[in-house]
Amino acid sequence: MATKLSPQRPTSGPASTAAAAVTTRLPAGVWWRTYRHHLRLLRNTAIAWTVALAGIGAGVVATFEDRVPTEAARAAADALEGVPAFEALLGRFVRPGSLEGFVLSRWTGMFAIAVAVWGMLAATKLLRGAEQAGHTEPLRAGALSPRGLLSSAVAAMLTWFAIFAVAVGATHSAAGMDAATSWALGSAMGLLAATLAAVGTLASQVAATRRRATQLAGTVLGAALAVRVLAAATTTPDWVWWATPFGWIGFLHKVDEARTAVFAAFAVLVVLLFAAAFGFARRDLHAGIVGGTEPAATQARPVGGQLGLTARIAGAAVAGWAAVLAAAAFVFTVLVDDFVAIWADMDVEAAAIYEQMGYVALDTHEGFVAIILGFFFVIGVALFSAAQTAAIREEEASWRIEHLLARPVGRVRWLVTRTLAAAIGVVVLGVAVGVVVWVATALGGTALAFGDALLAGVNLMPAALLFLGLGILVFGLLPRLTAPLTFGLVIAAYLLDFVGPLLELPDGLLDVSPFRHLAAVPASELDIIAALIMLGIGALAALIGVAAFRHRDLKEA
Repeated sequence: MATKLSPQRPTSGPASTAAAAVTTRLPAGVWWRTYRHHLRLLRNTAIAWTVALAGIGAGVVATFEDRVPTEAARAAADALEGVPAFEALLGRFVRPGSLEGFVLSRWTGMFAIAVAVWGMLAATKLLRGAEQAGHTEPLRAGALSPRGLLSSAVAAMLTWFAIFAVAVGATHSAAGMDAATSWALGSAMGLLAATLAAVGTLASQVAATRRRATQLAGTVLGAALAVRVLAAATTTPDWVWWATPFGWIGFLHKVDEARTAVFAAFAVLVVLLFAAAFGFARRDLHAGIVGGTEPAATQARPVGGQLGLTARIAGAAVAGWAAVLAAAAFVFTVLVDDFVAIWADMDVEAAAIYEQMGYVALDTHEGFVAIILGFFFVIGVALFSAAQTAAIREEEASWRIEHLLARPVGRVRWLVTRTLAAAIGVVVLGVAVGVVVWVATALGGTALAFGDALLAGVNLMPAALLFLGLGILVFGLLPRLTAPLTFGLVIAAYLLDFVGPLLELPDGLLDVSPFRHLAAVPASELDIIAALIMLGIGALAALIGVAAFRHRDLKEA
């Protein structure tokens, strides 16, 4: 009698490979691979933002004793609590003379805006940007449903925001801040990023193009900041702070005992916004309520050659950055009269303490504008340069430039054109900030001279152009490290200038930072020699980078 053999599963060879391929095509396997793909797309910018914000914030913690060394200094800082001009600029103050209050007052201001912008842009790029570029259609044609695809992108964003939250909590706690406050701050910042990412996700479902989605999300961001400014007014009830996520951050200090309410408010808002976005997820590709329903490719105008293509690519980025920086410059400088008046009424000893902290000449409009632009906006324009070099690298990594280089567009011509477009973008941002400062101070009551305001914007350019040149150098020599190295150079230089003097580092090391060589324009004259040296170094670095790119192979991601 013949023995009946049971079928055996192959353990190796072509059959097992085919079985593995079938497994990866199952919805769960495809979702996991798509999630990892989205993680990679967000990786470089997420690491840059995390290192920058967590590092700078931890630096503020570590140098608190040096910045506010005496009881008199802490009393002077506490006196700023409830002052409308300061709260409109930096958010709700609670005991800023304490370590926790001092650090939280920094995060409620420009740091929170930076976190929100990161979340918003990450969502619009990952969702509507990818769809507009044609990257979403192959994924939608596979095993994933529209909502499954959206959930993988959302999960990737939330993963990076959670990592950011842990980084902020761990670094601040290690630097010496109360552990509970450190982790509360990190959690709130992660939730703020998730909130604006949810806004960007919803805008990406509603708008038909990435540009429209960014505009919609940016409008929501601007409205939330406007409510914060309104909440700072003397006659405004205290509950108005709860009408904007930027107000909730001001309740993280332990004396308010409101952390549970803050986290609950963030959680409810994030869930509602993402739920609304998932409600639109079944729409047709390229469709949207705002901006038309036809595919973006059929709406696009001819680009008119490589110059036209470069202008379109760089122009969108310049417009977005200019809008953000101009809006922030307006909010920061329209209140200059109030700040100067507060400074005039400040106790002499307290004023001397703030001057020791680096806030000099604040009794003049020019001095206040110089401090604001030198502290907040020079880093913003420099980060634009880093983002442009990262975008140049992305065009190579995604093989988009292969279509150009296969035609009569040489490597040198392509890279020089893209670099010049980025440099022009730096100039546009500097001029935009200068003009907005002039307009804002005029509306505030005392206008700066137009030439002085414009020079204040010009003063932002040399360091940014230096970093652009260094970024092109890295792109030519070490293309896969373009984004992390360029962003890292900007962040390291800023930290060196911001924290280095308080750590009593050697002057030779401090002088490495380009930010240290910027004059306090318009309170003082533009340092032309330093500007020319930075421009020369940047130009030389860019030339070396172009030459290196000409002779190396194209590198994929």
